[in-house]
Amino acid sequence: MKTFENIHDGETYESLSPQEHRTRVLAAPVVLRVRELSKSFNGLKAVDKVSFNLHRGEVISIIGPNGSGKSTTINLISGFLAPDDGLIDINDQAIAGLSAAEVSERGLARTFQNGRVFGSLTVNENIALGYHKKLSDTRPLSSVQDTPIIRWLNLLGETAVSLINGPAQKREHKDVSQRIDREIDYYRERLGSRVNDATYTLSYANRRRTEIARAHISEPEILLLDEPTAGMNQSETAEVLQQLLYLKEQGHTILLVEHKMDLVATVSDRVIAMDGGKIIAVGDPDEVRSNPLVVESYLGRKLGSDDDVNRVRTQVRAERNAGVLNSQNAVDDQEQNSLDFGDDTKSLLTMKDVNVYYGQVHALQDVNLTVPQGAIVSLLGGNASGKSTTMKTLLGINKVTSGSITYNGEDITHTSTRERVKQGIAAVPEARRIFPQMTIYENLLTGAYTQKDRARVAEDVAAMYERFPRLKERRNQLAGTMSGGEQQMLAFARALMSHPRLICMDEPTMGLSPRLVEDVLEQIASLRDDLGVSVLMVEQQAQLALSIADYGYVLQSGRIRLAGTGAQLLDDPRVQEAYLGGAGRS
Repeated sequence: MKTFENIHDGETYESLSPQEHRTRVLAAPVVLRVRELSKSFNGLKAVDKVSFNLHRGEVISIIGPNGSGKSTTINLISGFLAPDDGLIDINDQAIAGLSAAEVSERGLARTFQNGRVFGSLTVNENIALGYHKKLSDTRPLSSVQDTPIIRWLNLLGETAVSLINGPAQKREHKDVSQRIDREIDYYRERLGSRVNDATYTLSYANRRRTEIARAHISEPEILLLDEPTAGMNQSETAEVLQQLLYLKEQGHTILLVEHKMDLVATVSDRVIAMDGGKIIAVGDPDEVRSNPLVVESYLGRKLGSDDDVNRVRTQVRAERNAGVLNSQNAVDDQEQNSLDFGDDTKSLLTMKDVNVYYGQVHALQDVNLTVPQGAIVSLLGGNASGKSTTMKTLLGINKVTSGSITYNGEDITHTSTRERVKQGIAAVPEARRIFPQMTIYENLLTGAYTQKDRARVAEDVAAMYERFPRLKERRNQLAGTMSGGEQQMLAFARALMSHPRLICMDEPTMGLSPRLVEDVLEQIASLRDDLGVSVLMVEQQAQLALSIADYGYVLQSGRIRLAGTGAQLLDDPRVQEAYLGGAGRS
């Protein structure tokens, strides 16, 4: 690995100011060269003549609103899409149009916006896969893996070697084990005790850590990170930031896509801002984020105004709901883990003393939760606090060990997920989970699979196009080619196709730019205000969630620790303690 000292003649990272470091890396050799890169989808110009250089040891962040072309650009660079036009070189070798595997072999490793680990494999096994392309003794015929007709010889060679497992292979396996241990050391507190656990059992943040370790283990020429902190809370984001700074100190060349501007400003040498498929600004972080074009396109409004607007909205809503709760005072010093609703408030869904186990793990402990009709309820807490488990239990995916769930006056504790959907409970899952190889129209139809009346389904599709005009414009486009914000619109529309009375949303703002976050929150509020749909929302960003919530619950270690109105919880310091992983009270 080329360390910072190697690149800069023995000088250490700490001895240079950010400006000096920026000057040095811009004088270093170019590792990645992109020229006039273009890509269209059904006539829509997603990337339009994008050009830039990435120098050895440099960190470049690409920012911009959802739909600006960021994800398409990095998918073109990493081989997941073929460009319509343009050049891409890694160390002066042309890679444009090569497959993702071929690009990886040439020195690029990446992570993904929504996180992609192999759930049935352990943490160790997932990380080991990142080094597979570097193996030689274990892959004796890897040179023919891309050769037509005889490429099968590579698989035959790997199979034969795995059966023999001679001294050379054992040495290579030992080397891989040592490299895995080194990667685990970076996240020892988080992953150290989980190395032999299947990754599907990990929290979202730990799956992301596993994915970064898998990309880093091969010591790639270029490390491409797509939203590495998406879905993480502040303390977890800070941990990732420290890891990125460490990689930068070690001289890694990094291309980063990220919405969190504080992280971008701290770690980046240069920032590229995109909008409408074009680069609208390039420069140092402070220069780019103060650029008027960037402020207008990326943030949609002046910095600092969102908090004031959201606070006013919350206060107005709290006043409108006065009298709904028997107690409207701020949560006192005693733990308050339930809400006492007035007689005028009708409950749509209630969990009472619900307990859920994962094997021997007590995932939910005596959870009591109510979602009133026509209300937004936010479910808050750090990773592994029980939020997603609660939502999966409400949807019928997890079995209830004890306790009960009542929906619209009926006990649905042991009702199947399908029946719950038919009764009016819909879901917008974490990371949206649209069907990428299906069109927008086909995705909408999957939301109506319980409907038998074709005429009504057609009317519903038309209604979704009216509510989300962007979907109508792109109705024949493959859903996987849309931006994150557009996919979130599609997830909302698909959920509405089943005529729900309650929608469960898991991290609806994950990976979205600030302007798109505001749009999504407005859409969620309109579900309540215009359609009378109740919403149960799991959200990492507590202030955002509480800005539109009527009520909220805070989970910690499978227990509800706090409950109150959105206004009460917004200013309660104990929310921060629970949300950022503070020790829970017994």
